[in-house]
Amino acid sequence: MSIQEVEVTLEELQSLDQEQIASSCKSPVYSELESVFGSIKNCNASKLLSATCSMHLKPENPKAPFSPKFIMQDHRGLIANDFSKESLSALSQFCSFVTIPELKARLADISWVTKVGSVDHAYMAIESYLESAKKLLTIADSWVYPAERIERALRLSCMFRRDTQRPDLFEKLANFITSEINSKKLDDNPFYALRLLKLSHECSVGSNDWILNTAEEIAQIRFELGDTRTAINAWECALNSALSTRNKGKQQEIWKKIAACHVKDSESQEGGLIAAGCILKAIDALSKVPNTRQERLELYETMRDRQIESLHQLHEFSTPAQDVSEIVHQAKIQVQGKDFFDMLFRLGVLVSRPTDINRLKKQAIEQMQKSFAWMFGGMHIDHEGITVATVPAGMGLSESQDGPATWATMMKNIGIDHQLAVQGQIRPALNELMIQHHVSEYALESILKNSPFIPYGHEYFYIKGLTFGLEGDFLSACHILIPQIENSLRYLARSQGEEPTTLHGDGSQERSGLKFLLEHPVIIEVLGQDIVGNLQAILIDKIYGDLRNQMSHGYMPASHFYGVAPVFLWWLVLHIVMLPLGSYWKQNYKPESAASRA
Repeated sequence: MSIQEVEVTLEELQSLDQEQIASSCKSPVYSELESVFGSIKNCNASKLLSATCSMHLKPENPKAPFSPKFIMQDHRGLIANDFSKESLSALSQFCSFVTIPELKARLADISWVTKVGSVDHAYMAIESYLESAKKLLTIADSWVYPAERIERALRLSCMFRRDTQRPDLFEKLANFITSEINSKKLDDNPFYALRLLKLSHECSVGSNDWILNTAEEIAQIRFELGDTRTAINAWECALNSALSTRNKGKQQEIWKKIAACHVKDSESQEGGLIAAGCILKAIDALSKVPNTRQERLELYETMRDRQIESLHQLHEFSTPAQDVSEIVHQAKIQVQGKDFFDMLFRLGVLVSRPTDINRLKKQAIEQMQKSFAWMFGGMHIDHEGITVATVPAGMGLSESQDGPATWATMMKNIGIDHQLAVQGQIRPALNELMIQHHVSEYALESILKNSPFIPYGHEYFYIKGLTFGLEGDFLSACHILIPQIENSLRYLARSQGEEPTTLHGDGSQERSGLKFLLEHPVIIEVLGQDIVGNLQAILIDKIYGDLRNQMSHGYMPASHFYGVAPVFLWWLVLHIVMLPLGSYWKQNYKPESAASRA
């Protein structure tokens, strides 16, 4: 029976023992409530409430705060509008009888966003979210859950700030947030205070001067303690306030502070790409400040020294060949880790690997030696029957080992290799990770903050793209990540001292395109032939992937973004950004050998 067919009355909902349900939860959050309600058999009321708790909370979206639990090629999880009008009506009536703050906030919010309830349900949701956040702050291990509830309550209360509505709700939240920031800003891990501070800036809680001074205080303390990455987050928060007040002097002062943090961060690295990337970010920060040319030139020389150490950094990890019959089982074992970062690193680095381009070429030549079909050439058509590539006939294999016929055979084989990786390794491991962890954009932000592959100011594109992929929405992931890959390759070339632009005779400049970048010796040297070869196959090859062209011009139907090539591309991006974190992972997680794990 689908959830649309479930019929529930107010009396059935009231008959549930809420006290027992609350006591059965390890922590009173919607994911726990979903599980507890779902464990009650033969009860439509509990089934309906479990379904309402299955949706993910997206507090940053005021008008659509609920997203499906998963998105697959042909189906997805529930959203608020999937419930029948009868069920929504019963839930809206039940709200005032709910004693669990988390559940009350969820049901009242659903009633509000679906327009089944009244404005009173919005008010009820605001107060319940705040009550739930306060409770979670006393018992939860993570600050993320209460912060999400506070954000949703605040964004909702912003809609009712007029004197004729409920300005008291906004004031109540503003006072609570201000108190929380002031009491938590000097904690050992001030991420919670910083998130609330950024939220305060967005929603006009407190004055710009207060936000600026608080952010500067956090930044300076974290910098002195050597926590440069948190200091950078705090300085960026301060910069937002300085930009709002158009205080040019303060903006330039903060950019210098950010540059100093990046330089100090580079000194704490072991050298290589991460250190070079930190220095490049420092140079970018100083470029916002006038009269800093000499400082930037000195930093550039330091960056070039660090780059010498980076040549082999992206080639640390390899995984042994595995029996096909055991590949899914081994992937699930390989991804098991201690926490979200551990499992994400294992998914990106240990579970699978980019296709070996030299092996692929050798395999193609061996196939061609045993067959003569390739001698007659061929053509390749896309999903609309349009010829997108032709392979000319050939007469001598010895002259064609690097020719189009060999490449065409390689592209057929790489599709098989990617399909095996996606179905046998990446998807099973991804499912294991998502069963055990809720994806937090803030956790991803801390992981990706100083990636040598991601230019300053572009981190959020990768955070969103990787988040969408983790949640199974590869359509959105590809639309965000594919343009960013080209820009990151350009940034990578620049970080190695190359200028990825062309100067025309009329004085105008043009940025180098994706094909040029993927053939650039520096890019191949830094990323390695296998990563670059896989990117070429997926993004620009007409026979296999061509995703960049197909997506840019809108040729691909939506269902194709859940196929093998898009999923493998998403994983390949994760692979690239996680590789430089190998040393940190080894030092902090003491990984067991593959043999002992098996």
